[in-house]
Amino acid sequence: MKYGTYISTIPIEKKHTLLFNALSGKFVVIRNKVFDDIKALPIVQLATDSSMVYKQCIDAGIIVDDTFDEVAFLEERVKQADNNSESFILHVNPTLDCNFNCWYCYENHVPHSRMKEDMVDATKSFIDSALKRPEIKSFSLGFFGGEPLFHFEKVSKEIIGHAAAGCAKSSVSFQVNFTSNGALITEDIVKFLSQYPCGFQITLDGGKPDHDKTRFDKNGGGSFDTIVKNIKLLLQSGINVLVRVNYTAANIDSVETIFDAFKKSTAEEKKCIRFDFQRVWQDRNDNVEDETEEKITRIRVLFREAGFVVNTNYLLHGVDDSCYGDKINHLLINYNGDVYGCTARDFNKENRIGFLDSCGEVHYDDKKLEKRNKSKLAKAVCKTCRIAPLCGGGCKQRAMEGLDTEGCTFHYSEEKMDKFILDIFEHSFMR
Repeated sequence: MKYGTYISTIPIEKKHTLLFNALSGKFVVIRNKVFDDIKALPIVQLATDSSMVYKQCIDAGIIVDDTFDEVAFLEERVKQADNNSESFILHVNPTLDCNFNCWYCYENHVPHSRMKEDMVDATKSFIDSALKRPEIKSFSLGFFGGEPLFHFEKVSKEIIGHAAAGCAKSSVSFQVNFTSNGALITEDIVKFLSQYPCGFQITLDGGKPDHDKTRFDKNGGGSFDTIVKNIKLLLQSGINVLVRVNYTAANIDSVETIFDAFKKSTAEEKKCIRFDFQRVWQDRNDNVEDETEEKITRIRVLFREAGFVVNTNYLLHGVDDSCYGDKINHLLINYNGDVYGCTARDFNKENRIGFLDSCGEVHYDDKKLEKRNKSKLAKAVCKTCRIAPLCGGGCKQRAMEGLDTEGCTFHYSEEKMDKFILDIFEHSFMR
């Protein structure tokens, strides 16, 4: 027997030590005196002298069989999660134009861009070919951008109707979702989308005064009230909404006022809405727990205690819950036919992994695709990192971008890794 590879030991309070196996996700809490004793004992003797602790460590995977190859086991888990052939996830950018110009947006917008009719037809043909695969059991269609509600009638509505009909014919489950700023939602759009299992991700940039400084129309008018009204319209129609709240040190004091806009939501509406509080990436300092983070923790509690679902997005979810961009059956078709593997990077020629032709066939850049698909856990430092089963070396995009660097792609310190584990520990007890 041997001690596992993906083990962390963290002192908690003054009398106990927390043992955590990132591969199994299990914890063992023991007294410090016992921990000091077992560190000095050979494993064989531990089985005799401290049989209860030994049994707990076996059950949690703290101690494993000598023949167990944990790295190979983890790599196989990554493959199984990412290579699921039964589901297909397609994202479409109807445009890279947008009605807002948010300061933190990573995209280069393309004014007046729109997916033309021939590319809409090519996208439909691609969907048809995907649905012919007998192993496909579910099809998820997402719209991104730019603002994807631009040109709704000629692009999104056409593709949704075609995909839904194809899924029904093939007995494949279907769902549709939009990542939108929410300002262009109309009653006609909601009426059409309410026919299907549908969801939206809509962003608010703090409370009304701060949001309206970031998201305003060409005449300078704020959009907070319009977006909140449209979110409620979606909820009343039974459409799921994830409200992503972007917070910074500058707007954190207004974030709590968002609660006032939704506190009168009915029980049925609360079933359809979730809140996801995310710090704007330009404002992050991953190595410092500042006052802003203390405030957002209190705000999360406020929403939860009122019966709202709040995402625990500060937790690492593990390689089993990988990003849709890591899935073998995922791609994004841009308005001009360029194909991408990730929705969180600028849509330029450098980042594309192929293109869609007029017949609906994707032509991949094989070298880029191979590099992307082999990037996770490719670095030696990642294979045996104690939180590798939680991180996986990053999603395919981040792992690929970090291949040429030394050390951890995310520059995680030992203290940061301990914090991830303690967050999971705390969340486990809260749950």
